[in-house]
Amino acid sequence: MSNELYKSNIYTKVLGKQIRNRRKWKDKSIQRLAEDTGFSVNHINNIELGKSQPATGLFHAICDVLEIDATSFLKKVREEVELLMPEEH
Repeated sequence: MSNELYKSNIYTKVLGKQIRNRRKWKDKSIQRLAEDTGFSVNHINNIELGKSQPATGLFHAICDVLEIDATSFLKKVREEVELLMPEEH
């Protein structure tokens, strides 16, 4: 997958959706995730809505709080993006 795809709107939306799904599965409010990561609710919400991607530090903080293996999580996101955009890989 090209680097451009990681910056694409689809990738950002899938990443955000997967973070939100995991947060809800862990029965955590967005407020609690924000508190636990040290970032604002607005910033976390923008990530979950696919409006922005988390910086590396925030991504790892989210993974820690939600008990996600970062590598496996990104692989899952990539697989979903590839299903949505098969001609890109």
